[in-house]
Amino acid sequence: MNHRIWLVLVAPVAAVLLVLVLGLSFLRARVAASRLPERARTAEALPGCPAVVDVLVDDRGYPHVYSDSDAALWFAQGYLHARERFFQMDLARRMANGRLAELLGESALTGDRKARQLRLGASARRQTALLTADERQVLDSYTAGVNAAIDRFGSAIAPEVWLLGLPPDRWLPEDSLAIGLLLQLELSWAMGEELQRAQQLARLGRERAVDLWGWTPAEARAWIPPVASLGHPVRDHEPITPPMGGFGSNVWAVAPQRSASGRPLLANDPHLGLSMPGAFYAVHLEGPRMAVAGASIPGTPGVVIGHTRGVAWGFAVAMLDDQDLFVLTLDDLGTHELVDGRWQLMRTVTENIAVRWQRDPVLVKVRLSVHGPLVREQRDETLALAWTGLQGPSIVRAVLGMNRAQTAAEAAAAWAPVVGPALSLVAADTGGEILHQVVGRAPLRGGGAGRLPSPGADSSWAWRGFRPMSGNPRRANPEEGFVVAANHDLFTEGDFPADRAFPGEFAPPWRARRIRQVLGLRRDWTVGACLALQSDLSSGRAMALLRQLRPGLEPTAGPAAHELLSWDARMEAGSVPAALFSELVSGLERAVGDDEAERFSLPANPIGPEEVLRLLAGGLDDSWWDDLRRPGRQTREEVLAEVIADLDREPLDRSWGELHEVRFVHPLPSLPGVGRLLANTWNRGPYPVGGDNVTVNAQYWSRRRPYLVSAIPAMRFVVEVGSWDETRLGLPVGQSGRPWSGHYADQVADWLKGSAATMPFSRAAVERATKATLRLSPHRRDPRAPAVSG
Repeated sequence: MNHRIWLVLVAPVAAVLLVLVLGLSFLRARVAASRLPERARTAEALPGCPAVVDVLVDDRGYPHVYSDSDAALWFAQGYLHARERFFQMDLARRMANGRLAELLGESALTGDRKARQLRLGASARRQTALLTADERQVLDSYTAGVNAAIDRFGSAIAPEVWLLGLPPDRWLPEDSLAIGLLLQLELSWAMGEELQRAQQLARLGRERAVDLWGWTPAEARAWIPPVASLGHPVRDHEPITPPMGGFGSNVWAVAPQRSASGRPLLANDPHLGLSMPGAFYAVHLEGPRMAVAGASIPGTPGVVIGHTRGVAWGFAVAMLDDQDLFVLTLDDLGTHELVDGRWQLMRTVTENIAVRWQRDPVLVKVRLSVHGPLVREQRDETLALAWTGLQGPSIVRAVLGMNRAQTAAEAAAAWAPVVGPALSLVAADTGGEILHQVVGRAPLRGGGAGRLPSPGADSSWAWRGFRPMSGNPRRANPEEGFVVAANHDLFTEGDFPADRAFPGEFAPPWRARRIRQVLGLRRDWTVGACLALQSDLSSGRAMALLRQLRPGLEPTAGPAAHELLSWDARMEAGSVPAALFSELVSGLERAVGDDEAERFSLPANPIGPEEVLRLLAGGLDDSWWDDLRRPGRQTREEVLAEVIADLDREPLDRSWGELHEVRFVHPLPSLPGVGRLLANTWNRGPYPVGGDNVTVNAQYWSRRRPYLVSAIPAMRFVVEVGSWDETRLGLPVGQSGRPWSGHYADQVADWLKGSAATMPFSRAAVERATKATLRLSPHRRDPRAPAVSG
């Protein structure tokens, strides 16, 4: 009897498991052919391939692509991107174009509406019309490569595509440009910052809000526009990006006099939100007009961070305020806006959003002001967005220019025609030059500084074009022998004179200060030393806070104070004091700001770590210490004593890495059916990590999800200029987006250690590192092949 019960219970489970195993085996076999070879010599004849291409794949899965035709190089890059990262590319273009609902159904409809309202797809189509003949040829060749992979493999181009059961759409040139705009949007926070300030101004009052922001009386007079108070929080359907998450990038260059070899060095670790696979794809392209290697963006041609034979370059976001909200005055019908006393008809565009499993499309009406698309339409609050992403040509122009540059000056000049994004470009060349050039173009504002929503009915506040790039800050070969960009305020920190200043949503200066401090300590910098600096865990903010807190901690006899006073301010994963410190700062934030958030119905606590530091140092009014929810008036000493007492009540046995973990999550869990089950096998982590939002090795977390890592160094790139075979380029997970590839997650251990793979450049070094080869050639019946030259 017991055996029968056991069989009845276990047999169905075993049957389900058997079906799953067989299904996975079938899926793996079905899509195996489209995976890039890792240990083989293969050859493929492809319709549309312009010329013979040799792809040498090294031990990290990085492809080194050679051809006598530049058109064939771009074709090959598109083909490789599609074979390795097609699902990632397809999700990105659908997000940008507002077409995710075609794939995922109604659950993606809100995101699609936002993308349509922001006009990302429409702007990509406008940029396509502005392409030069050279740019068009590059994009057409790249697009042909993507489509060659789609034609060859169909739904088997990626396991996720096959599982979702929707044949892949053809790739279009504007899809690549839309992905570039989506990335630019992810690097723009200004509209969220403006709206957050507007709510604080409306609810806290002018005096308290200005105190919170740290503005001088003169700045307040110049920067607070004459508009009615805005009080509504952001609603889910509004395409308003959240306030700045505090993350960015580190990039620096070391001059020959500070290098052990006498050659310049360049290091870059761009910080982006977590993704699986990662944001970058390493590639080396070599042909008649260029030889370039580095990191590319799947779905777009070229190398965005890397080096040619003559120059290396990297980026950090310059944090220039590139978005402004305008408060509109509408007529009773809501069809006309008031501008300078006259009613002007707003243009309306109707968008059709196809929704999977629904017969009829969803209609979305997008309204366009003279300032830009409407991002809020409420009865008493209508807001339009002006954004550099909706202006000017595509960044493809700049990327191609950099990929052919041989000097730092040429790499910077490639950005002259481009409006956005605004970046700190740092470059170093074989002539010994190092350069820090802000690229992108700041808007010319008629009034204010873009810190708060402006009056849309008064054209004197509107944008009046853009500053020329020639007016941007530029610094070459400084006396100290290095240049640094880490998203900090370049003007208050002394990088550039104040007369070149532009408004920006700058990150705290701690990373920049630490990098500068360490670079100035030695004159024998190497690639390895730069990698070590990228992994630095010292927290300047922790040091500054502990200096201010010491008078309150020293009289305390508790274990928490003892641990903190003996701590070295390093945010190491195994450190208990690092965890205590983070809990202390979070406790102070809550004690100081939660009462204001509750009393004045603010969307979020207005007090963060920087405000806590300013309050401790006397930069905020002492009244912030008082808890508005309690009788009497609380003092600094009382608040600090209560927070420390709370810490003492908790056991001191949790390390920072136990609280602070990174998890690489495949996007499939959000998809229906077997997706969740498969994704659990395709995820990686969690892993305990050190660092925080202001260490050089930045592992960011959001106050909305305390301590859980949300953004990371998405690549580590270090190069000794001219010694290209020693270039180090490491990815956080792996090169391939294919879950069963050997290069899907083979770099996790190195990334956690702060190491990075070598990416050879000379043909001899590449051949020594080669593990697989792929030869692409024109299909013998393809009549187009002979007509295409390099």
